[in-house]
Amino acid sequence: MNTVMQMQVFFFISSIGFIILWIFLAIFLFYLIRAMNTFSRIMDRVEKDINKIGDTTKDILEDIQESMVFQFLFRKRKKNHNKN
Repeated sequence: MNTVMQMQVFFFISSIGFIILWIFLAIFLFYLIRAMNTFSRIMDRVEKDINKIGDTTKDILEDIQESMVFQFLFRKRKKNHNKN
């Protein structure tokens, strides 16, 4: 084979390789974009639920702190101010 024929074969093979590479890249990007959209929707739902859980948790903590058992077990100690 002469050099021109070898160049044509090389460029043909490399062109097919690049086309296949771009097809794989396009498929990967398509699935990546879909996954990011799904992840974004999940994060929005989690953010909304965290706000609800935060309010509920505050209410529960206030109820626990106001209970008699909590106050009995964790009552505030009076500091002794007698200095010598």
